[in-house]
Amino acid sequence: MHKISDDRPAWLIWRGNDQWLIQLAIRSGAKETRAEGEFDGRLKLFVKAPPIEGRANQTIVQSIASAVGVPKSRVNLVSGLKSKQKSVVIELPEEAAAQLVEQLTSIGH
Repeated sequence: MHKISDDRPAWLIWRGNDQWLIQLAIRSGAKETRAEGEFDGRLKLFVKAPPIEGRANQTIVQSIASAVGVPKSRVNLVSGLKSKQKSVVIELPEEAAAQLVEQLTSIGH
């Protein structure tokens, strides 16, 4: 069951079983990897790596894992492999919501 809360951004959805769905709007080939606001209900993430041979996807997973302080194995790209709109699942308890928003929006800052 997906759960959207009024006190969380639309791009962060609780799926239960210690899983958060993060909806991303990606712009690859940027000067640096950084989160920068929202676009169409998704966290806007500028990615330095080009979208060649999965490099941008690897950078996205690595950036999220690093920002949140979890191993890359707990961050999974679940949709949008070759799209600018991607969805990532991260394994964290529901209580981590506020900290997760802060950590994700501070990527590259």
